[in-house]
Amino acid sequence: MTTAPADWRDRVIAVVGCGGLGVPAAWTLALAGARQLRLIDDDVVELSNLHRQVRYREADVGAPKAACLAAALQRRFSGLQVDVRRARLTAASAPALLADAAAVFEGSDDAVCKFEVNDRVVAAWAGGPGPRVGVIAAAVARRGQWMVLTPAGACYRCLFEAPPPPESLATCETAGVLGPVVGHVGAAAARALVAELMGRPDPARSALVRWEAGAYRRTEVRPASDCGCGVARPTFGLRRPD
Repeated sequence: MTTAPADWRDRVIAVVGCGGLGVPAAWTLALAGARQLRLIDDDVVELSNLHRQVRYREADVGAPKAACLAAALQRRFSGLQVDVRRARLTAASAPALLADAAAVFEGSDDAVCKFEVNDRVVAAWAGGPGPRVGVIAAAVARRGQWMVLTPAGACYRCLFEAPPPPESLATCETAGVLGPVVGHVGAAAARALVAELMGRPDPARSALVRWEAGAYRRTEVRPASDCGCGVARPTFGLRRPD
């Protein structure tokens, strides 16, 4: 099932989070032929970022990440249009930030943001504005994971019902992360998004793909009968997997 127009390269693809995952994701999308990227991030480059956010330089420290990444992309890819939004994606800002996007890559370190992106995609399935296909990615320590969202599969809430308490989460700040891990996970998750945009179902569709120490593990996610995304697709009648 094709989840985006055949001319997806000319549509807006949003990248939420311009850190360790968003940098390789944006690069992968541009290499695949995307011509319009929207970079959404409210943070600035810090010296501690440089080991894993390899497109930034010491000279960029203190500057907005989205603007620095946009400049690096445009130096490399002539003709690429990059829309910089120095903003934090929240329930209030998400409709405006994503309304005209065809697809979205979510690679922030904010669990709440991941659910907001998921909910905007699900709303588009029901006929609202915004991206109908997306990927949600995460990485910490030596491992990473991603899941592709399409109208033909489950949503993020079918797997995780709600964001966990912030204090229960390990983050790059608290647990650290290896630079090569975010590079691989960000690129692999973006490649999965490109596959869906090209009408080639990816193994991460309706599944959580985990990567650690060079090994992949795929866990199928079935649409949950008690998940709100069923409103968009009344035929959902499957149970959450045990």
